[in-house]
Amino acid sequence: MARILHVDGYGVKLGVQRGNLVISENGGRRSVSPGDIDLVVIASSGVSVSSRALRLLARSGVELVVLDSNGDPVGLLYMSYYTRTPFTRKAQYEALLDGRGGEIAVEIAYSKVYNQACHVSGMTGVDTAFKRGVLEALDHALKRLESMRSWAREAGLEDVRREVMTVEAAAARQYWAAVASSLPEGVGFEGRDREGSDSFNRALNYGYGILYSLAWRSLVLAGLDPYAGFLHTDRSGRPVLSFDYVEMFRVHAVDKPLASEFRRGWLPSLDGSRIDPGDRRRIALLVTRALGRRVGGETLGEAVSRYAQRLARSLRRGSRFQGFRGCRGWR
Repeated sequence: MARILHVDGYGVKLGVQRGNLVISENGGRRSVSPGDIDLVVIASSGVSVSSRALRLLARSGVELVVLDSNGDPVGLLYMSYYTRTPFTRKAQYEALLDGRGGEIAVEIAYSKVYNQACHVSGMTGVDTAFKRGVLEALDHALKRLESMRSWAREAGLEDVRREVMTVEAAAARQYWAAVASSLPEGVGFEGRDREGSDSFNRALNYGYGILYSLAWRSLVLAGLDPYAGFLHTDRSGRPVLSFDYVEMFRVHAVDKPLASEFRRGWLPSLDGSRIDPGDRRRIALLVTRALGRRVGGETLGEAVSRYAQRLARSLRRGSRFQGFRGCRGWR
């Protein structure tokens, strides 16, 4: 899996000394060899990065992602050349026009809902009848998505997006209701809201930001254009393929580990709308541990990288893409 250096806080400096990265903070310093990391995530506007550090990262093949205050990636530094990029991107752009893009949008949504069902099926402390009802709703959503596969190749991509997002949104309401019922009452989580002020929504935002960074890196390394998406509508300056891609991994990389930690009684401290720096590091650690857990024959982090390669290969070959599903079955 990708080895991530997460840099956060105010007054933090990232520089270079004797060929190593040096992080300076609160009068202390720590050194990291670029050979020991694959990705640097800058998660705060209070971090300064020297030009020497940027050059070292680029020459070492270590990508650097900058997140905004919402946890979305706004910039990526990477090597100037990757193999197969022209062929892969040409196939990606053609897929947006010839029907394969619609098939991929359906598959991404199917994998997302499937993984949500995996999570719900393993929840404890949830009313049995309520849980059964949620699983039935998610199963219905999966059947609707399955029925769209042949239609998606013939329909226009915008029509596919609209239908798929309608099904996905209905499934999401059921899923988040189940997550809410599994958390302690004092958390105050009533459903997924990106702008929500409760600590669980804020923690989700932060965890997703880390996952976005890894997804963006994986897509670029696979030769894909992170700005040309299949499920989410293209928006100028937004890496929408990254947003598509993380849908398959949110549950296992972020939702499950955070929900588990909250059920143990942990609540991150909030300073207005921002999570306390120490608790941000704890969320980063939870996500990193989740990425290191094995799912089948590989770690989740390895799956994030490999499925990007699989998507790129399916586009070049014109073959069907099968998305990531983190459990063997839940029914």
